[in-house]
Amino acid sequence: MDKTLFYVSLFLIVVGVGGQLAWYFFGGIPCNPPGGNPYLFGAPCDLHATAASFQEMENVSGYTMLIGLLLLPAGLFKDGLPSPGQTAKIFIGLVLVLTIAVAFTGALLAPHAVSKAPTVHPNGFISILSGSSTPGTLITFSPQNVTVVIGKNNTVEWTNNDNAVHTVTSRPGDPASFNSGTLSPGQTFTYTFTIPGVYNYYCTIHDWMHGTVTVLAANSTT
Repeated sequence: MDKTLFYVSLFLIVVGVGGQLAWYFFGGIPCNPPGGNPYLFGAPCDLHATAASFQEMENVSGYTMLIGLLLLPAGLFKDGLPSPGQTAKIFIGLVLVLTIAVAFTGALLAPHAVSKAPTVHPNGFISILSGSSTPGTLITFSPQNVTVVIGKNNTVEWTNNDNAVHTVTSRPGDPASFNSGTLSPGQTFTYTFTIPGVYNYYCTIHDWMHGTVTVLAANSTT
């Protein structure tokens, strides 16, 4: 047994598992876009999920855990079968339990097969996520893609939950134009869509921030 390699692999596994659990409990589960599907076992999603920041933690910690799992057999069996003491056995057992818990979390978040029917967003609330003003942030509006139906939920409200000023502005070529003006932290902007079509809006201050509202006619769904 190579103790150095063994303890390095256990360290990587613990760090990986910790990152996965931190992402799950503190990052929140981002809501599926319209046309997506509910998560397994009815896992609730969070409109204010900090997916942009915690997603990187989830990715890096996942690779860290995988490297640790690959190194573990090399540390255990390098010089023959291991004979760990009582403390090592307890530690290994805890690591295995945490690894199984992370695997179950992955299964919980796996979506069902893609549905063909359009999914109408249950409400018209969109959050401008904290950290959206950081250049290169991938997810800034949550949910990023929303489908609404005229006469049902075609009034949409954006709330600035970031600590920077933003705008919610339609792009040229959208079926209708709208502009929130500058939204300070905590402020909201409400717009009622009356013309069907796809609206690809963005923030004029931070051009990497973008989202989509798909507006369906009243007779498009049952």
